[in-house]
Amino acid sequence: MSDQDSNNSEQPDEAPKTAAAVKKPVTQHPTAFPGGKAAAAPSKGASWAGWLALLLVIVLGLGVAWVIREGQLMGLALTARLAQLETVSQSKQSSQKALGDQLRTELRSGLATLDSKESGELSRLAQNVKSLKKELAKQQAALARFSVSDRENWLLAETGHLLRLANQRLVMAADPVAAEALLKSADAVLRGVNDPSLHLVRATIAKEVAALRALPKVDLEGIYLSLAALIEQADKLVIFQLPKPAVRPQPAPAGDWQGRLHQGYKAALGKLSDYVIIRRRDVPMQALMDPQWEGLVRQNLRMLLEQAQIALLSGNQVVYRESLKSAQQGVLQFQAADQVGAKAISTEITRLQGLTISVAPPDISRSLQALDDAIEKRLQSEGGQ
Repeated sequence: MSDQDSNNSEQPDEAPKTAAAVKKPVTQHPTAFPGGKAAAAPSKGASWAGWLALLLVIVLGLGVAWVIREGQLMGLALTARLAQLETVSQSKQSSQKALGDQLRTELRSGLATLDSKESGELSRLAQNVKSLKKELAKQQAALARFSVSDRENWLLAETGHLLRLANQRLVMAADPVAAEALLKSADAVLRGVNDPSLHLVRATIAKEVAALRALPKVDLEGIYLSLAALIEQADKLVIFQLPKPAVRPQPAPAGDWQGRLHQGYKAALGKLSDYVIIRRRDVPMQALMDPQWEGLVRQNLRMLLEQAQIALLSGNQVVYRESLKSAQQGVLQFQAADQVGAKAISTEITRLQGLTISVAPPDISRSLQALDDAIEKRLQSEGGQ
């Protein structure tokens, strides 16, 4: 180790020598030997290195001792911490045990309270069921008190209501179909009563149903649509049309002056006949219609047909026929200009005039009177009993 230190000590000495050699050249004597003053420097450097190594060993030992001491202190701290944790764990276990005991106690008390509440609720429900059974028994007894006569009286009242509705539909709305359906419903209710004293009422209802069936059926919808079609055709009628000028054939030119004179005379006579119209006095003369009155006449015809529609819906036979009669006269004014269309409308109006739109309804109030008499007799008999 001293040889290495000497070598290391020699290296730093050579550096200044080299620097000095750069500054000033040095002459080496050939008689110099390594045992002189130059060799004394390495021993001094070796002593400093030894002291330094010793110092490092001491520092290292102190560091190791400090580390060991710190480890011992840390172990003691960990031991104390473990003991503290064990103490805390034991205290927590004891507290958990106490808490578990408390929960068990509370659970037992809660279950006991719940059992008492449930038993009280069950007893209350049992009392409610008993009261409901008593109320149901009372209601059944009240329903049992209703006799068969009370049900029959109710059915008779329903029959009277149906008969009144039938009379209203026939008189107010002129609807025999609905009136017949209501009479049949009333007869079905009486059939459910099964009382021989109501035989007269059912017989009267049967007669009234037969009278309603015997009424002629009026196709109000078909007649109304036919009148609407006539109104549409009346708007297309033509009342005034200018006559088209007649085209005369041109004669061949004459060869002499006498022939030309004869042709000129015929042409002048034809021209004059266009301005002069000769009529016979024994034929009745018809007044010519101004074109400006064409719209007025057509509108009048339309209003008469619409009036017939209104009379049809209200069942007014007189107004219906008078309206169609006036419309027939209005169509005659179109016959000269539009013969085909006017003839078709006139034929349809004639057919509609012969239809009957109003039928006298039969009297169906006798069944209601018979039912009132039967109900009165039942009340008298029940009062006598």
